[in-house]
Amino acid sequence: MSGTHYRPDIQGLRAIAVLAVMIFHYNPAWLPGGFIGVDVFLVISGFLITSILLKKKSQPDYTLVDTFKYFYISRFKRIAPAYFFMLLLVAFAGAVFFIPKDFDIFKDGLEKAAWFTSNYYFAGFGDYFAPANHEQPLLHTWSLAVEIQFYLLAPLLILLLPIKALKYTLVVLLVGCTLLAEYRLRFLGLEQATYYSLYARLPEFFAGCLAALFVTSAPRGGRIQPWLSSSGLLLILLAAIVQPKLGHFPGFPALLPIMGTVLLLISALNGLNTNLLSNRTLVWIGALSYSLYLWHWPVLACLRYYTGAEVLDFPFSLLFIALTLLLSVASYYWVERPLRSKRTNKAQTLGWTLLVVSMLGTSQVMAKVNEAFTPKQLPIEYRRYADPATICHGKIVGDCLQGDLSSDREVLVLGDSHAAMLNHYFDYLGKRLGFRARVITASSCVTIPGFDFLRLPAWAQQSCIDQVGEAHNHIDDASIVFIAGMWSYQVQSEKFLSALDAFLGKMEVKGMPTYLIPQVVLLDRSPLRARRFKSIGLQRGVGADNASELANVVVSHLAERHEHVKMLKLNTENLFSHVPFFRQELIYFDQGHLNKRGAALYGEMSYSSILEVVEMDFKKE
Repeated sequence: MSGTHYRPDIQGLRAIAVLAVMIFHYNPAWLPGGFIGVDVFLVISGFLITSILLKKKSQPDYTLVDTFKYFYISRFKRIAPAYFFMLLLVAFAGAVFFIPKDFDIFKDGLEKAAWFTSNYYFAGFGDYFAPANHEQPLLHTWSLAVEIQFYLLAPLLILLLPIKALKYTLVVLLVGCTLLAEYRLRFLGLEQATYYSLYARLPEFFAGCLAALFVTSAPRGGRIQPWLSSSGLLLILLAAIVQPKLGHFPGFPALLPIMGTVLLLISALNGLNTNLLSNRTLVWIGALSYSLYLWHWPVLACLRYYTGAEVLDFPFSLLFIALTLLLSVASYYWVERPLRSKRTNKAQTLGWTLLVVSMLGTSQVMAKVNEAFTPKQLPIEYRRYADPATICHGKIVGDCLQGDLSSDREVLVLGDSHAAMLNHYFDYLGKRLGFRARVITASSCVTIPGFDFLRLPAWAQQSCIDQVGEAHNHIDDASIVFIAGMWSYQVQSEKFLSALDAFLGKMEVKGMPTYLIPQVVLLDRSPLRARRFKSIGLQRGVGADNASELANVVVSHLAERHEHVKMLKLNTENLFSHVPFFRQELIYFDQGHLNKRGAALYGEMSYSSILEVVEMDFKKE
């Protein structure tokens, strides 16, 4: 049959796909649409498994049961060995490197990845204080989960339906799934959930299936127009460069790399696969592509976790390349190839046994490893700024009041987690100065009317909307309004600056005294992580990042435009002169947030500044 023989051009296409993904993951600015390499892989997967199943179906000794058995065993041998080997080593690395809070989050993802359901896990993933997505070592497993889920569906369609019915069914499903993804992206705004979903990626698989049907049914020696191959490659490269400008992905924009891949797959009928795709270097990289995909992201994520930087400097970039290549080659030649061979020997049996036994206890064993490598835990007041179950951050808990609860003088505190961090700050000041503070905050969301919540992750949007509405209900009851935020993040949005300017203007009209609280000194890395690295012999110092200072200047200039609005000048220079410590005491729990002890010290140090403010403004009442 045509199209089922070895295709070196497909290996070359795999190489281009994996290199595009790796470049995008390393630095998205270099290849903004490089993530479409995953979609190229999925089209190829649909093409190959359809070709394999149709070839089996055409053989004289074909039986449905034997074909099912062959398919699932061969797929499992192809994917599982290197995959589980990667999970084992990454689990160990996470157990050694991650602080306990971060390892607990990692362990949840590990368990989902082991069962090939991590796409559902990451579709709903969201925690402001979890490691960032670019520090999640198993984030990339979502695509393998999608592929395995497709394998549960594909044989049923391909083996049970006649060819003609299969073609119509695949076309209908391709169009239907594309429209469904488009609807959920454009009209429901479910970007994260759609991106990681199976139904949104099925068009890639189905397009590959249709390409295989075309190749299989085409007569040998059939003419294919010479421009198809070059057009296909051009479409893929175009998608890799311009994809972000085409809007939400997948949906309709995914059709561009899909069509390019299909054209390349079918153009080989006339021997038009180019020298570029079939040259020895690309073919070798294509053979390594699965292992490269498995290893590049965990290596990158762990280095980012260690350095605290999303874009690695030159030495760590070289380390990324070296480790990725070393692990990929070792995985390919020592794990992937030996354990996927058709003949089962003693060595293969032993390897499978060790792999399965190891995976069964990985989560529990690595939790013990994490505990063993963890230095003595600091008291809880050094590991958080407040008990999340008792403050109004992202939800309303009780009356949201801190300070002197018997006082009839109330201030309102609005903002994101950098305002939530000040719950104990205002509790301390309120009790000393005789006022109560209502603190209403949300993750990454400054709780003022008009906040541009659409730029937040999906998991944070609804709580932002709710908290903004709740805060609005209490503005008229307050004597003073304080606003705090991670200005270094917020001022990057022109829409936010416009919303803040408008809100301050309304406060000015009301004659409401309003104070903007400067962002505390930002650190260049997490102090708790640095403490852990030091305990395992890796020195990582912690210093100040001037991004917060620059952002404070922007917010201060905005405040100057309004008569009743001021940027507070707090006498806290001594507190931040040796960050993250004050008199040998740790006052931060991550790069931007003070811990509970730090918040209390912040209140003590700024007591005189706030005293002057509240005495002046309460006397005006």
